[in-house]
Amino acid sequence: MASLLQPSLRAPLLLRRCAASAPLHGLGPSSPSSSSRASLAQVTRTGGDDKSASLSAWWRRRQDGGGARALPPEGAQRLSQELAQYAAELQPSQELVSQKDEFLKRLQGHLAQIIDGADLSPFGSVVNGFWTPTSDVDVCVRVPGASTRNAQIQVLRQISAELTKAKTHYVEARFGAQVPILHWAPLRPGMVSCDISVNNVLAVVNSRLVGHYVRLDDRVRTLGLCIKAWAAARRINDRSRGTISSFALVLMLIHFLQRRDPPVLPSLQDIAFSQNEKPKFVNGVDCRFCTDAGKIREELAYLRGARAPNEEDAATLLLEFFRYFGKDYRSGIIRIRDTRSMLPPGDETKCFLVVDNPFEVGKDVANIDASQQSALRKEFRRAWSYLNQGRSFLDLLQDPEKDG
Repeated sequence: MASLLQPSLRAPLLLRRCAASAPLHGLGPSSPSSSSRASLAQVTRTGGDDKSASLSAWWRRRQDGGGARALPPEGAQRLSQELAQYAAELQPSQELVSQKDEFLKRLQGHLAQIIDGADLSPFGSVVNGFWTPTSDVDVCVRVPGASTRNAQIQVLRQISAELTKAKTHYVEARFGAQVPILHWAPLRPGMVSCDISVNNVLAVVNSRLVGHYVRLDDRVRTLGLCIKAWAAARRINDRSRGTISSFALVLMLIHFLQRRDPPVLPSLQDIAFSQNEKPKFVNGVDCRFCTDAGKIREELAYLRGARAPNEEDAATLLLEFFRYFGKDYRSGIIRIRDTRSMLPPGDETKCFLVVDNPFEVGKDVANIDASQQSALRKEFRRAWSYLNQGRSFLDLLQDPEKDG
């Protein structure tokens, strides 16, 4: 991988605000911890000092609620309670957690008998904090030497031959997927199902990164679960149908929370690079990110300056999330780290809803076509409109076929 330039974490706050407003004018979004000198130069070229000043003023008005009616206190409190209750009901029971752990233990035992040196690593929602009673368990089987797609499919065929002996589950091969998998599901409800891939190691690291963000602030899990439920209910969260993935939605949420003023989240990767932490290479990709609680608190304190920590309630954040992607955002790569120095110069004004992989820079994890982009923006606007009218979260989950 090409050498990485160290981003500056100490850009003046005014520059960060100019960079934060960039998406409305076609400039690529960046994480709040990133250097903003390049963005300031781009803003200045679009119209000089007056333009730069107007963008700063616009961003302050947006953060103060300008241009939209805020939820009344009682409405925000009611919706926040509804979101918290909804997320709490999705919390897996201890019995289910124990069942999942036992399932993984037994699966590891089966795999060890089939393939020499095989090791199992869970990833996805079971690791990142968004696992629910209805979620599949994603597992990566690490197999030495299975580096090509064909080799990985051969390993999956071996695993499938063994798993089909289980009378309680059925096996479905999905070798045509972007990442070949086996779907192993129970014949009756109430049992754990899983998706098995081979040497999908970067997905494991991505899940751990997201899990660290979730553990930084309780609002992340609440919002993430509710957004995923909304997307599933509105049928815009199914990769087999070409719609957006849960991973992309979670990255969009983290990106949004990094851009609040003051921010809810910092960029864990930018902190690691600024602190010159030792690189951690996985499949040739530098996957370092900060896990030091003290450094993370220090970065958040720096980002907010003299202001108090962000204490916006979940209702306000959800409303603003939908407004941001339904109305404010126009174009630009959605990032949760500063990657501009790692990419060739390019015009991001043509990029709508490109969600950059945190580690594999330049890889779009949204990967949706123009028709899906239009449908997604429409759904964001619908959700924002509903909440802005004071409607309940459950109203957002109405089946699209029942829309008037």
